[in-house]
Amino acid sequence: MSTKKDSGKYKLLVLIDLSQASEIALINAIQLAKVIDGRVEVLYVKAPADVVKHENALSAMRTIHQDSRSTKAQLQEFIEGISAKEEYPITSRIAYGNIKSSIKEHLSDSQPDIVVLGKRKSKLTNFLGKGITEFVLSECNVNVLIVGEDHKLHSFKDLSLGIYGNKVEESNLGVINDLNKQTTKPLKLFSVRGPQDEAIEEESSTKETVSYVFSEGANALDGLASYVLKTNTQLFCITKKQTKGLSFQPDSARQIAKKLDIPVLIMQ
Repeated sequence: MSTKKDSGKYKLLVLIDLSQASEIALINAIQLAKVIDGRVEVLYVKAPADVVKHENALSAMRTIHQDSRSTKAQLQEFIEGISAKEEYPITSRIAYGNIKSSIKEHLSDSQPDIVVLGKRKSKLTNFLGKGITEFVLSECNVNVLIVGEDHKLHSFKDLSLGIYGNKVEESNLGVINDLNKQTTKPLKLFSVRGPQDEAIEEESSTKETVSYVFSEGANALDGLASYVLKTNTQLFCITKKQTKGLSFQPDSARQIAKKLDIPVLIMQ
């Protein structure tokens, strides 16, 4: 559906269910794609149990076929409206099956650079159902952009960009640099240092950086999240590898994302 963009530096996959949160997630994905030269694809997965109410196999197949036609029309209307408004092409796919398995299979086949998910208000539960965000973060080896219903960015240009850690990981310089080239604001580095950790000189191949260091403790992540908002950071990037050593907080990347009311990009 919609005009295809077959080339691009990055592939962005948006998981949707045609809700308002879906629309916000898709618009954010398009705005990001415009800045980093990305292709945008939409995946809509429906569980057969939500569609089929009959035990008869033939009736079930007929029901799924009818639902597929109806859903395809809805999805096309949904996508074409946003694509026309944003003047950006979008491709799409509908899948029926176990939602988690279908998502993981599609991720394996399409190999997106970034998966875009929504979250409702301040909770890390997305519009696709309970546990989907957590599933993608923990079971799928992919970068994830989490955006909330109030996170509609008009552009990813000239963003105030923040990163968790005392340096930019080489493996993530591509996305970070592409975003950083579009802003006049300094890159902010936020880190948590334990009592035994030595001061590490900040390293970055990007332009000017500003560092914020917090002492390890029970309230460290609360303090970090508070400062991220106080400094008007608009997009916060976390690398899973950089949070694994935080003994005071299991799964720190996800915990930080829960605390922040801005878009969060969690990278591998």
